[in-house]
This record gives sequence, C-alpha cells and structure tokens, in this order.
Amino acid sequence: MKAYATKLIDFIETKSEEMARQWAADVRKNPRTPSYHVMTEEKVIPQAIFFYTHFRQMFFTKNPYDTAKGFFARYAEERFRDKIPLQEALYALILMRRHLWLYAEFRTAYETSVDLHQMAEGLNRTILMFDYAMYQITEKYQELIARDVDRKLGAIKTLRMEDPASGNKGVFKAGLMGVMLLAACVLTYYYHATLGVDVIFTHLFYIPIILAAIWWRRAGIIVAVFLGLLILASHALFLRDIPYTSDIIRGVIFVLTAFVVARMAESLKKVEDLFKTLTT
Repeated sequence: MKAYATKLIDFIETKSEEMARQWAADVRKNPRTPSYHVMTEEKVIPQAIFFYTHFRQMFFTKNPYDTAKGFFARYAEERFRDKIPLQEALYALILMRRHLWLYAEFRTAYETSVDLHQMAEGLNRTILMFDYAMYQITEKYQELIARDVDRKLGAIKTLRMEDPASGNKGVFKAGLMGVMLLAACVLTYYYHATLGVDVIFTHLFYIPIILAAIWWRRAGIIVAVFLGLLILASHALFLRDIPYTSDIIRGVIFVLTAFVVARMAESLKKVEDLFKTLTT
C-alpha cells in the first residue's frame, strides 16, 4: 500500500489548494452548513488546506489516533471560536473527505487492478482517520461547551457558594442568612419604633431574599415570607396611624421576587445538570 499511499499523498499535497477551493465553494452553499454561508473564502479555504497539507503526517504515523487528536483538537477549537455548531463542523469534515476522493484528476490516476486494490486499502486507512476525527471533534466540543457554560455561570456559582473545594458552605450560608435577618429586624424596629417613619429601607431586604432563593431555591421563599410578615407585624405595633397599603404591597413583592428567582435558579441547575450529563 505504501507506493499507492505515496502517490495519493503526493497528489493531495500538489492539489491541496484546488481541492480546498472546491470544498469551500461547496460548504459555503450547502444547506447543511448554513453557518459557513456568511464566511468569506479567505476564512474557509485555509481550513481544508491545513488538513490536506498535514495528511501525510497523519496517514503514515504509527499511532494515528494520538496524531490526529492534536490536529482535530485545533480544528474543533477554531470552529467553536467561529460559533460553528457541532453538526455543521462534522458535516464540513465529511464534505472535506468527499472532495478528497471525488476530485476528478484523482479518480483517473489509478487504472490497474493492483492500483484499485491499493486504493481500497488506502481508503480504509483514510476512513479510519476521519472516524477518529469525528470522535475527537465531538469530545473537544463537549469540553469547550462545558468550559463555556462554567465561565458564563461563574457569577451565579460564586453566589451559590457550592464549590466542593471550599468546604462545608451549608453552615456558613445559614449563619450569614441569620445575621442578615437579624439586621433586618433591627432596621425595622429602628425605623418603625424609634423614628416612627415608613421609608424605603426595606429595599435592603431584597439582598437576603435573592440570596435565599439562589441558595435554597423554593425553600428560600420562607425568608421572603418572614420579612413580609416582619414589616406587617412591626407596622401593626408601631405605625398604626399610617395605612398598611405600602407594606402589604412590599410583602407581596417580596414573595413574588423570591418565587421568580427560585424558579430561575432551578432552571439554571437543570441546565447545568444536563450539560454535565452530555459532557461526561
């Protein structure tokens, strides 16, 4: 097979730019690769040239899987950075393989039965390389997607305080929430009993309400209910001459805010769990 392979690879290296241009024209109009339609030829063509010019190294290596992994990890990273969906990146590779084998001059380069037999062996080797590529690109995409999700959800994860390496955060969160609720009680007493005014200090209550909903999701709504009852009870004790309307509205908004944030936290958790399932 070596003589055939050498002829094959010499051909590929000689015609790499022409094949790359034909592939680029195909991938930029193929209905299965719409993300490529907006890309210029100058952006697309080098993708195929890179593969075709490195074909010899991947073909003759003793360990094609490890050798291909380096090439296709780079391919996956570049396509991910270009925001090409995984299915389109894979199909573009399929088209690349198709153009390698269907190139007109290549089809007429082998005429004898020996040539055909060697071509079949070379084809098997090439298919194996592309099989490795499909697996490695999918694996790399999963890794990149998981990393991107972790980065985008970094702020939420920080607020949740769920890093296993940071030790037991449950006690810390409960203690911190207790301090915030105590501070809320002190503020409520000070403004209602001491100053005798109904001001908007309760805006500060949204901090423990939102944190509780993020930390404990629906169970955290209890904090919003507690704070709502707190201002209503304090109002009944110290602000009898002031209408209840504002504090009733605040209490309702506390609970609604906690419910919405809790639902969002639950949805984010489901998304994270789904990505963990897909990337493990």
